[in-house]
Formats: sequence, structure tokens, C-alpha cells
Amino acid sequence: MTTPYLSTKTEVLASQEPVEPSQARAAQIPLQNFNLPTFPAEAFSAGLESLILTSDIKLDEYTSLLTQPFSIPDLPSTITSLTLELFSLGYPPSFLSELGRRLRGLKALTLYSQLFAGTTRDSHEDAVAFIKEQKSLREVHFLDVFAPHDVFSSLLSALGQEIKFLEISYTFRHSDAQFLRSVPGKEILRGLKAGLRGFTACVTSPEVTEDEEDREGTEQGMRPISGEGEGEVLVGRLKEVGEGLVMLDVTMFEVSVPEVQSILESCKGVRVLSLSVGLENGWGEVLNVIGKEGKGVGIEELEIVGVPRIELVERLKGSGGLVIEKGELDALGERCKGLKSLKVSVLRTGLEWWARDGEQWAKKT
Repeated sequence: MTTPYLSTKTEVLASQEPVEPSQARAAQIPLQNFNLPTFPAEAFSAGLESLILTSDIKLDEYTSLLTQPFSIPDLPSTITSLTLELFSLGYPPSFLSELGRRLRGLKALTLYSQLFAGTTRDSHEDAVAFIKEQKSLREVHFLDVFAPHDVFSSLLSALGQEIKFLEISYTFRHSDAQFLRSVPGKEILRGLKAGLRGFTACVTSPEVTEDEEDREGTEQGMRPISGEGEGEVLVGRLKEVGEGLVMLDVTMFEVSVPEVQSILESCKGVRVLSLSVGLENGWGEVLNVIGKEGKGVGIEELEIVGVPRIELVERLKGSGGLVIEKGELDALGERCKGLKSLKVSVLRTGLEWWARDGEQWAKKT
């Protein structure tokens, strides 16, 4: 399932009419093996900025290709954005290092739906080396990227202090009861580093499809990581590095209302905030602490993913769900003068979205 970031990016590219190589600013190349095509001479003078490599490798050929020679020609030095998608079994050893040597000026890296670090020690080391050698990166997106927890930790540790925006996102899998165990939660929190302006660690709901045999497309919602101490780790990390954050989405992890207060105190400059919060009574218990005592008054966009406790679940049965009380919304807007958008949902289902224009709130969904 694509994330909003990647789907927007690819939709823009797909909507563009074919252009001459001398005019191209982006190129998407499907690969049936690990031999990249030679770029035309015009591509080196056109100012090509974005390169998307998409695996079109047959699954029954993939394993053998990982042990065969590969080729990477010279690539335009103007490329600053690289997307690697659907490489389900990773890459041949040294492939990523060689690709990195051809692309020294990357500022943005997007990895989607793959075992980026492969399955062997050589491929693990190659992936870490690739990340470590990219000295100009400013933003990195890990979208449905899986790796052993210690390897994922090494990948994040390889990111330099120049990174300003880091996104780590997974699509929830209802068909896998152990899915959250495959998500390296505590390792992801180590990616919270000083100097970041934006940090996203989230679990999204699967996209709904009309295929009745696709369980992921028929079940909505998600569950955050909870009960393993990640909330405490998150609060501790933000006390150390949260001051410079402008955008923070940590809906991957369930936090308590007191932990919300700690996060607001640590992230005084945050403008866009998304949290998964355990609820015992309703939206008021978390909304009423935002903006209190000056904490969070600068927030402009707020999202709360409610995680109802058992008692609340029982009370909600047959009641039609949680709703925001008008008094709670008005009071929140009074405390947070710049708040323009509020979204709430229960485990990413039943979205309720309010937007404010001037002093008036309007319900969007």
C-alpha cells in the first residue's frame, strides 16, 4: 500500500506528458535485473533531478540475480533525489555502494516496500555503507522497509547530522497477528536526533479495495505499539532533542495523557503534531491538556489517534462512537490561537476533521 508521500510523488510523475530527454527533470526506470541502462547524452545536460528505480524482477529469478554481476553506468551528477521501490529481496552485494558512488549529491532518499538491507551480512554492510557515504542528505523516507532490528538500528545510526526530515512508516497488516513485532520500535526512536526539524514514525491503515480476497483491503484501522516501554523512551528522547522540531508524528507509539504533557513541554516549537493517545473517557481528557499552561499553544495542525481502553470500548458499544464536544473545541481554539486543523480518529477509523477559518470551526468529515 502506498503512503500519501509516495503516492503523491508518483502521481505527479505519472501525470506528466512524455518529454524529450533534453527537457526531462525526472526519470522512472523499471528494472528486470540489476543492470541499469545507459543514460542518453542529453540527460547529462538537461539538469535531471529525480531518479526512481522500480523493481520489475520476476520473483522466481530474483534470488539468482542477487549473485550475478551487475552494471551501473555513469549517472547525471545533477540528480539530487533517489527513490528505490519494490526491491522485495534487496540488492546484490556492493550494488548500493556502487550506486552511491555514482550519486554523490543526493539530498532526498525514498525507500519503499522492500528489504533494503537484504538478507546476508554482506548486503547489510553494503546498505549501511551506502547511507553513511551520502553526506548531502537532508530528508529520508523509509516506507514499509523491513530489516532485522539491529540492522535497522545501524541504518539509522549511519544517518548524519545533516538530516532535517526523517520519515519511517508502515502499513498495518491485519492478516499478521505478530505484525507489530516486525516493526523495530525502540530502534526507530534512536533515529530521533538533534538537528531534526521533522520526524515521522507512524503506522497507517491499509487502503480499502474492492477485492474481497484481499484481507488488507477489506479491514480498516491500525494499532500502535504499546506496553513495551516505547512511550517512556519517546518522552526521554524528546527531552533531549525535541526543542528544534517543527513537525512531529509519532502515532506509531501509544502514549498516555501525562506523556502528552511531557512531549508538549519538550517540543515548544512544534507546529504540526500527531499522537496516538490512550483514552479512558473521551477526547476531552487529551484535548484539555493541549495549550494548558502555555504548552502547545503554537500548534497549527493537530491529529489525535485515540486508543480506547477496555472500559471505554465497552461503553462505546452501540453508542455511535466518540465525538468532540463543542465546548472542548472552542476552548482548545481559545488556548491555541493559531490552530487551523484538528483531526481525531479511533485507531485511524471514523475520522472527524475540523478546520478553522478565522474564529469559526467547520466540520469537514
